[in-house]
Amino acid sequence: MNSEVQNLVAAGKLAAADGEKLSKLEPGTFCLHKSWGVGKVAEWDLLGDRIILDFEGKPGHGLKLSFAITSLEILPAEHLLSRRHSDLDGLKALAKGKVTELIELALKSSGSSMSLDDLERLLKPRIVSEAEYKKWWESAKKTLKTARHIVVPSKRTEPLVLRDSGEKPGGVMVQNFLAKRDLKGKLGVLALIQKDLDLFEQAGTELVPVFQDISDTVRKAWKLHLKDSLQLLLARDELIDAIEGASAPMGSMKVADLVCEARPLLAENIGGLPVSQLGRMYRAFPDAFPERVWVPEILNHLTRTGGRAVAEIAVVLDTNGELEVLSEFLKKSVRNRTLSADLLIWICKERKGLAQSVFSIDLGNAILDAVEDDHVQGGPKRTGRLSDQLSDDKTLIHELVVDTDDESLRNFAKRLINSSVLDELTRRSLLARVIKSRPEMEALMNENAESREDNRLIVSWDSLEKKKAELDELANVKIPHNKNEIQIARDEGDLRENGGYKAAREQQAVLNRMKDQLEREISLSRGTDFANVNTDKVGIGTVVDFQDVATGENETYTILGAWDGDLDQNIVSYLSDIAKVLIGMAPGDEADIPTEDGTGRKVKVLAIRAFNPGA
Repeated sequence: MNSEVQNLVAAGKLAAADGEKLSKLEPGTFCLHKSWGVGKVAEWDLLGDRIILDFEGKPGHGLKLSFAITSLEILPAEHLLSRRHSDLDGLKALAKGKVTELIELALKSSGSSMSLDDLERLLKPRIVSEAEYKKWWESAKKTLKTARHIVVPSKRTEPLVLRDSGEKPGGVMVQNFLAKRDLKGKLGVLALIQKDLDLFEQAGTELVPVFQDISDTVRKAWKLHLKDSLQLLLARDELIDAIEGASAPMGSMKVADLVCEARPLLAENIGGLPVSQLGRMYRAFPDAFPERVWVPEILNHLTRTGGRAVAEIAVVLDTNGELEVLSEFLKKSVRNRTLSADLLIWICKERKGLAQSVFSIDLGNAILDAVEDDHVQGGPKRTGRLSDQLSDDKTLIHELVVDTDDESLRNFAKRLINSSVLDELTRRSLLARVIKSRPEMEALMNENAESREDNRLIVSWDSLEKKKAELDELANVKIPHNKNEIQIARDEGDLRENGGYKAAREQQAVLNRMKDQLEREISLSRGTDFANVNTDKVGIGTVVDFQDVATGENETYTILGAWDGDLDQNIVSYLSDIAKVLIGMAPGDEADIPTEDGTGRKVKVLAIRAFNPGA
């Protein structure tokens, strides 16, 4: 005890215990006050019952002895706060050039562990200014990656840690993992292990207890914590893949095992999984459900999971040679209007990729149906993304309508015009794109489409049978042959560099598009033998004799069904420009019929007779 302090104790002016504490607060000692911060004892004034301290920003501050004894915490001279008081410029220099040394000093001053908020309070604003701190810390984290003895947390809620120099970092992390009793805690430590994998000398061997613990934990916990259990297994497999030669212990639970056991609950418990883990999970389906049972199982997920899963499922189907199954599933779903907004958007985005065979005007109608249904039901407006897809994707409408038949396009355009869900500006913009891609639609859309009671195509029985034979050839010969070519090309390996595979896939899209077009045309057709036609005026199923007024030459044209045109035999479809001019005319009427050079020529109808008079 200091001799002067001992005199005060002997005189009864100070308790012996307080005398011991006061003796430690001798001049030159650094200390901390909870209100005034760090200070340094400047001098004693024992006769005046006080000591004088120089606090940061408040020098020469006096405290009563009894108050100082109870309110001041003594700091070692090497403490960061002490250094901040005595050598502020030196610490600023460390912040600029020796970040690791500064952080190590802060951690040693705080018991080897501290929160990022505590670090910020120590350094800001005296050592690092308020304005520069955020940028400084981002730079500091990059520097600290090379400092193996300092653990920088991935989350702000976790502590910054100074490791014992004698500890093996990998061993510490393994012990931390095994000590965790909850799945989320284990996931957090596993993320740190994966981040600092280079800290292990022999990761494959050192992490075996972790791999075994994950398997044991998941077996016990998945029924109550399915999502976390699945994520733990997926993260384990990601870690194993990152370690050369590593593998799970014999008998460990596999992702496929959990997928199979949790089958009824799986789709509802995978929301929020990272995309990489979703892909890994779906790649386990063929093992989880062998002998192609996995195909309908994974297709079922298409309509039950969020948009992030769609692309991953499609890739798995494609990789396993089941792309045609996906194509048929999507076509059926488009026709039945059972696709979610996420799937419809994915098809739009993959229209030149995995969804190429499904991309048609039917998709446009399915999108409009989904938008309208959501509006009627007053749902969560998720299909607002579909409206955005239609309006924001500048080439979508063009690609939907450019090769579409007139009738289907007219119906689609009518839906756009009459839509009560799309705002007027959006409708005008979409219709402008339709007309830009198909200029003839400007006239078609001005027609009174409502007056047409029958939109079906009138066709001869012979032409209808030819169309059906063409469809049969596509469906049963050309498409299966193309599928076989795809499989052969796939077996050659590396699809990214496989030109034959790419060409076969492109041909698949063309064939499927032709098949859709034929199916649509046949469904709209009405076969006839052109019996009982009226010969008072030119119509479908009539033979018309007319005279070129300018030359006096007589010609004969037969007007038949939509697919019967044969100019070599002067047979024209009733949908042709010539037929549209002649239909409705009577003998003696004159009209201008179009010519190939666009000038037109005047003709006079001479006679009309039935194409099939014996019917």
